[in-house]
Amino acid sequence: GAGASGGSGGAGGCGGKPGQGGGPGGASIALVSADARVTLKDCSLTAGNGGRGGAGGDLQPGGAGGIGGLGGPGTGGSKNGCGGGQGGQGGNGGPGGGGLGGHALSIAFRGPAVTTTGTIVRTQGAAGEGGPGGNGDQAMNAGEPGVAAAEQELP
Repeated sequence: GAGASGGSGGAGGCGGKPGQGGGPGGASIALVSADARVTLKDCSLTAGNGGRGGAGGDLQPGGAGGIGGLGGPGTGGSKNGCGGGQGGQGGNGGPGGGGLGGHALSIAFRGPAVTTTGTIVRTQGAAGEGGPGGNGDQAMNAGEPGVAAAEQELP
């Protein structure tokens, strides 16, 4: 006759959650024109430095596998069935990406470009660095640096 049945294998562990993405760095913009007509005459515009992007969050490790099921009891002189194997470890989540560095812009506009007349002095600081990726940036997923420009059109 048939022997005892073996136990079922344990369920695999749950996958780890990904790390949160880093937040963007703050921007420094001397003048923003949104869908307006602006004319500048004989003036100075000064923007500071963009802020550094935030660090990405660390990954979460995967969960442990489940315990295997018990083997069935032997009958009619047969031996007991073997227990099932333990489920596998769940995969790790990915590390979060670093945040975008902040922009440093003298003029940012959407719609008509800002017109100028006379002497206009535009000064802007440095763009912010991108933030490091999670888990010490092991996945090389740092954020991109911001933009430093005298003028930038906005989407």
